[in-house]
Amino acid sequence: MNIRETLRDLSKKSKNQRSSPLKKKVFSGITLDLSRNYINKDTFIRMTSLLTLNEFSQKRKKLFTNKLTSETESQKVSFVCYRNSKIYDKDIKRMSKFYLQIKENKIKSCNGEKINTVVHIGLGGSLLGPKFLSEALESYKKNHFQTYFISSGDTDEISDLIKKIDIKRTLFIFASKSFNTDETMRNKIFIANYIENYHSGYADYIYRNQFIAISSNEIQCKKLKFLSRNIFTFPKTIPGRFSIASSITLINMFEIGIENYLKFVNGIRAMDSHFFKTKFESNLPINLALINIWNINYLSKYGNVVVPYSYRLRNISNYIQQIEMESNGKSITNNAEHTFNITSPIVFGTSGTECQHSFFQAAHQGTLNMYFDFIYVKQLNTDSKRFLSANVHAQADLLFKGKKTRHLHKSLNGNSPSSLVSLDKISPDRIGKIISLYQHKVFVEGVIWNINSYDQWGVEEGKKLAKKNFSNT
Repeated sequence: MNIRETLRDLSKKSKNQRSSPLKKKVFSGITLDLSRNYINKDTFIRMTSLLTLNEFSQKRKKLFTNKLTSETESQKVSFVCYRNSKIYDKDIKRMSKFYLQIKENKIKSCNGEKINTVVHIGLGGSLLGPKFLSEALESYKKNHFQTYFISSGDTDEISDLIKKIDIKRTLFIFASKSFNTDETMRNKIFIANYIENYHSGYADYIYRNQFIAISSNEIQCKKLKFLSRNIFTFPKTIPGRFSIASSITLINMFEIGIENYLKFVNGIRAMDSHFFKTKFESNLPINLALINIWNINYLSKYGNVVVPYSYRLRNISNYIQQIEMESNGKSITNNAEHTFNITSPIVFGTSGTECQHSFFQAAHQGTLNMYFDFIYVKQLNTDSKRFLSANVHAQADLLFKGKKTRHLHKSLNGNSPSSLVSLDKISPDRIGKIISLYQHKVFVEGVIWNINSYDQWGVEEGKKLAKKNFSNT
């Protein structure tokens, strides 16, 4: 299906080309404002026919009942079903028990003192979600532990960290779905070698009690000498970038505690339920996906700029970039044909207001075709929050309307649509909802584009060639 032609036909059929702007959509503390987009209400409503044409409701049901399959991998796509299951509840209880054992000093460090530091080593989906969650929920941290995140294949990163921490009182969490990720395993070897060289008398104890594995490959973890009690698993049918509601976020429980962790999970589950049960016209993930389809496939805007106006949310663009581009960066359809449609946009962004002093110049007066997601906290109880909100609306209005002046070099182009996603507050519940919102948006887009959002063969081939190149050096 050529989506551009379909959208052109839908637009022509609209009864009222000057109908009112799209109304705000609200769900439990999350508001989606699409009024600064170049589409009328009638056409937008007609766009839901794209869902019907692509059997969206049936595929959504499969996603929630663990019957959706990634055909190119011959396996189910289980992340939504798992995180709403009693199995996950059981896994959370095991995570909670382990957390309490460390917190209450029932599992001691190698020198008998209390463990006071937790280091999470991972890459991609095994790190971006937990790291974003850590930053977003800074205000909810209990401060029982110092926490750090390591991802680089350049061991300078872990070397620098080791200088700052007491390695004898540190819990190391190695997170990798396959437990073969080169960067993660290289960091593990580096840490082990450091312990052997500088703390050899404690080495065996640290390996047995302070090395933790999180993976879907339990057999590989055991081959690398991790004890069963220190291995936390999640189903291999969960794509890594969608694993944030799993043991991958064990470190976040160490940061925010059990009660807040459960609120985060319940926030995800609440948005899941909203996505599954709410009618198309009021459904936040569906609305966000449809406006993206319009901007990409009808207006030919191929850059999606995600700008959080909140220090706590400063790296949400990195998280959204991965779940969007690794999922929908495909050109082959589920029918094994080259697509007629543009799929994933180029997703990038950084914090506002900082970026207003860099790439926003190109947005206002340059030649690039972009559309924006502004993510901000609507709560106006402080001077800084009011300041940020004022900037969000100023930038969104100028990008949308532009500004004509007597001096051509001062005129602003306009013609850049934007969607405003606001939270009434930052809390574990709201962060869970915003994560689920964007994950389901990706699913809706994949259904309409008729692509598999859950494999990543380009990523896998890159890893293979890198290994070959490394072995030949």
